Amino acid sequence: MKILLLLLTAGLFLSCSAKQEQTKESEWRHLYDLGMSAYYARNYSEAIARLYRAAKIAPKEPLIWNALGMTYMEVEEYKKAEEAFKRALASNPNHAESKMNLGILYLRMKDYRRAIKFLQEALSDETFDKKHIAFYYLARVYRELGDRKKYLEYLKKATAYNPMFLDAQLELGSAYMDDKRYEEAERLYKSLIANNFKTPDIYLSLAKVYYETGDYEKAKETVKLVLENKQANNLQRTQAYELLSKILVEEQRRTFRKSFVKIKKKQEGRYGIQIAAFSTRQRAETLVEKLKSKGLRKLEIIESSGIYKVIHGRYRSRELAQRELERLKKLQIYGFIVEVE
Repeated sequence: MKILLLLLTAGLFLSCSAKQEQTKESEWRHLYDLGMSAYYARNYSEAIARLYRAAKIAPKEPLIWNALGMTYMEVEEYKKAEEAFKRALASNPNHAESKMNLGILYLRMKDYRRAIKFLQEALSDETFDKKHIAFYYLARVYRELGDRKKYLEYLKKATAYNPMFLDAQLELGSAYMDDKRYEEAERLYKSLIANNFKTPDIYLSLAKVYYETGDYEKAKETVKLVLENKQANNLQRTQAYELLSKILVEEQRRTFRKSFVKIKKKQEGRYGIQIAAFSTRQRAETLVEKLKSKGLRKLEIIESSGIYKVIHGRYRSRELAQRELERLKKLQIYGFIVEVE
């Protein structure tokens, strides 16, 4: 009988204990959810209050301390944020998200050595599902350190691990623009648009690519998409109009330059000596440099139907061109007389 009573008592105790644990977990999770809702609503005072109450109920739960660290970081309470992240890692040394966030915190604190350490530790966890974010912030660390190569390397990794990670994509596009890598920037922006990221900022960035590469028609078409976009704000519209003004000015300059060149060439003469023709501009430019090293100066490359012709001189009469052709033959440079516009 005594044994039966003991068993019943033990059963009741275990049952009550389990219910208490369930109640505690339910309480802290409820407070945690409320805290995170306040965090995403940017009501950081409420978020801290809710999360701190949750931490009192479950002081060894890394999720809570990590969330507290994130919130303290937003209000620039960096020491409290650091302490919270360390509490999370004390509870679970393998909590990759806390490591990543601690790395981000050290980036903000300009402690780049420790930022790299914790971001790399987070990245070493193959079960971590936010590697794209860690790569992005690692790129930012190297940007602050002035290491352009690693900055671009880790930005590319961030976009590779999550092509829909817009912050990283836009920063990579901006970096390409800064480096005048316009083809890569164009591919990036077009890829985003193809993936339905049809925001005014992206169209504006693409328009800038076209402007920088001198494709003014495409630039104008793309600016028009920004101006017609109902989501475009006043700043974006202002930037679009400013870019459009630049495009129109450059178009006028281009027209003027073409007219000036035509007049100048007409004055110089319509006969030239074609020395060679190539299928690529690069090969034509290589020959021009070689000829310059031999003393030739009046050289130009004229493109016609995809063929790049290397032309020497402009002469008002065929006789003058013939004299120059004879002189070139003595230098073992051969060509023939052509009429040029």
